[in-house]
Amino acid sequence: MAVNLAEVEEKIGYTFKNPMLLMRAFTHNSYTNQKCKSYQNLEFLGDSILDFIVAKIFFEKFPDKSEGFLTRIRANVVSEKPLAEAIDRLNIAHNMLVGVGEKKQNVSDLDSVKADLFEAIVGAIYIDSGDVAECEKFIVRLLKRRIESVDLADKSIDAKSELNEYGTKHNKSVSYREVSRSGPDHSPVFKYEVLIGGEKYGEGEGKSIKEAEQIAAQIALIAIRSRK
Repeated sequence: MAVNLAEVEEKIGYTFKNPMLLMRAFTHNSYTNQKCKSYQNLEFLGDSILDFIVAKIFFEKFPDKSEGFLTRIRANVVSEKPLAEAIDRLNIAHNMLVGVGEKKQNVSDLDSVKADLFEAIVGAIYIDSGDVAECEKFIVRLLKRRIESVDLADKSIDAKSELNEYGTKHNKSVSYREVSRSGPDHSPVFKYEVLIGGEKYGEGEGKSIKEAEQIAAQIALIAIRSRK
């Protein structure tokens, strides 16, 4: 099994000077091939570049908005679901190199793995080109519609209340579940996910449980609207 480099390069719109970087971006941690490292470090780098580029776009688009607003709308773009959907549109996840057991479990079909792949590609493009602008071209092309629809998040209405109304209307339960809690005791950061009918629709981080749930609800509402 090997990555179809020509197919991937055509779809992502970037030709690598060092094809091994692209191969590495498609190598899952479970793939035991000593000739090629996994995408883990590229994903870490790509995640930071993605956050920076999307933050810069929204900082320029909304120069007078608060930090909280900018954080919320960035989360609407860089979260797991939109990144996975971008990989689905490219139809390249089948090129991933995964271990035998993981292949049987269809690991490359998981949204979390597809999101990791997106970030790893961003990291690989940066290392290969040395140019953040090349990363921005890729990111904007794949996430343009999500970025342009961000105004949906700028609503004064209580997102949790609106989501509850949606659940009632469609006879589906709406619940929130803590994913993680990090940071010092005096300034914790909460991460919560929202489940609609038992299915995860959004995830949000905040300095309080209420803020994290509100952001998760906002992201869920955007996901619902994008499915219509």
